[in-house]
Amino acid sequence: MNYEEQNNENNNQEKIHKPYSKYRNKDNENFGIKLNYDIKKLSPYLIILLIFFLSLYFVFLLFDGIIMPSIVHSRDLVKVPNLSGKSLDEAIIELQKNKLSYKVVQEIYSEEYPENVVVKHIPTSNLEIKEGRTIYLTLSKGKEMVAVPNLIGFPISIVRNELSKVGLELGEINYDNSEFIAKDTVMAQSISIGKMVPYGTSVNIVISLGSNIQISVPSLVGLRYDEVIELLQKIGLSIGEISYKQSETFTPNTIIGQDPEAGEFVDKSILINLIISK
Repeated sequence: MNYEEQNNENNNQEKIHKPYSKYRNKDNENFGIKLNYDIKKLSPYLIILLIFFLSLYFVFLLFDGIIMPSIVHSRDLVKVPNLSGKSLDEAIIELQKNKLSYKVVQEIYSEEYPENVVVKHIPTSNLEIKEGRTIYLTLSKGKEMVAVPNLIGFPISIVRNELSKVGLELGEINYDNSEFIAKDTVMAQSISIGKMVPYGTSVNIVISLGSNIQISVPSLVGLRYDEVIELLQKIGLSIGEISYKQSETFTPNTIIGQDPEAGEFVDKSILINLIISK
């Protein structure tokens, strides 16, 4: 190796191992990363990538335009049967006969159809569709159920309102006597309190006419007032108004008049008015 070759080799080693410094010339051709790519070398790869995406596109067109339509059009057309009013089990059998599937999408209260019966379906009956399609069913939950309120002891005006609030109707109104329920109020109802019944059910009631037990009014004239109190309590009558009047025939605090008169038949609710001597 001559002197010139050795000198060039030393210079190259110095360039390679020379540490980076802010004083170093940044335009040095050996500084940084070379970012220039050779397009000619990359072109085969780009062509392969382009062919790959074009192939995917053509496969998609083939599947969407030819394969899928052929599959769909290969299925037979069937008419949707009328399922409304059929039980779910009956509807399933009918759909299987026509090679159709089903899905229950909704359940609603119905005044017309019992529980678990098809109310409606989509697609509707008699439409022509492909075999294998899904029929969406709406089933009945039956009539809506509500609890019967307590009507005992209420006048008929309130009874109508209470029944209306829960969606029930007032049915037949009958009348009878009662020893315990006040006159003109409900003494009995046809459906027990709290029982669950269908929405719109009619409830019959019986209105009290009051007591029908009548007793004969005893003769009180000539009895002392304390004796009258004891007697009326025994037979279930009560004293009403009391008035006083001078009497030359009876001693003071003696009954000299009464209303109703002795021997009349009255309800126990009737009050006995007295006239007492002064």
